[in-house]
Amino acid sequence: MARTRRTKKTPRPAVPGRWRAFFREHGLRGLRVGAVTLATGALLVGGGIGWQRLDAHVQQEVTSRVERPALLLVDLPPAVQRLAEGELRAQLLPLLEVLWTEESLCPNLAERLSALGWVSKVRYVRRGGDGVVRVSCDYRVPVVMVQQGAEFLLVDATGTRVPGTYTYDPAWPLVQGVAARAPQPGERWEGDDLQAALSLWHLLSSEPFTAQITAVLVENYGGRRNRHGPHLELATDRAGGRIRWGSAPGREVEENTPAQKLALLRENHRRSGRADAGHAVIDISTFPDRFAVPG
Repeated sequence: MARTRRTKKTPRPAVPGRWRAFFREHGLRGLRVGAVTLATGALLVGGGIGWQRLDAHVQQEVTSRVERPALLLVDLPPAVQRLAEGELRAQLLPLLEVLWTEESLCPNLAERLSALGWVSKVRYVRRGGDGVVRVSCDYRVPVVMVQQGAEFLLVDATGTRVPGTYTYDPAWPLVQGVAARAPQPGERWEGDDLQAALSLWHLLSSEPFTAQITAVLVENYGGRRNRHGPHLELATDRAGGRIRWGSAPGREVEENTPAQKLALLRENHRRSGRADAGHAVIDISTFPDRFAVPG
């Protein structure tokens, strides 16, 4: 009787001990978990590298497209825009000759702005993702023109001079007779006479007859030329027209108050269409119920 031959089994490849134990304990499920873990780790590593490359690409694109930032003066008052926008940009544009990402861009712009006579305070300088640098400031807005000799200068409501020397422009109320010499742009003009003129113009600026007043005259402020004459006068749009106001607002002694003087001018304007009631010269400092016509 023939013997049956046993087929030799093909030997299995050796499995390291730790993996043999893992397979014995967890079987196919453990293999799947391990594969998922390995794949997740690979994705995280690859994703991190991808994000780094993407960020570098975006930075390169922004830098290449925004080599020179645009400048936006976001809250420029109309008067300053008309008079000084070109000058402001001329002062700032050289500082924009840097990359948009330059760290010193905004601090340098703020420092330059602070030194300009048109700017009283820098609120912010912000660099936007659109390549625009936005600038917000408090500006010195001119309110009157001061004549000094043949020169005409502009000052704001505090008496601070703004840059520039101008030709006479009747669109601005004029102040004549200021004693102190003009300061440098950005500095406050010394002297109470200009402050008195500014206070008076503030009272007059919203009246219905304002357009008829062309200048505030302070040559005799404090009675320095004639102690018996009015310290302040108003020039009108009539040739040689004068309204004798009297003392500076708040310094009246035995004369009408500013409110009484304004009431007289309003009544004149209501009746005749003229603050001066049609006269070449009137005095409103003495009588609370009427003006006087000097003889």
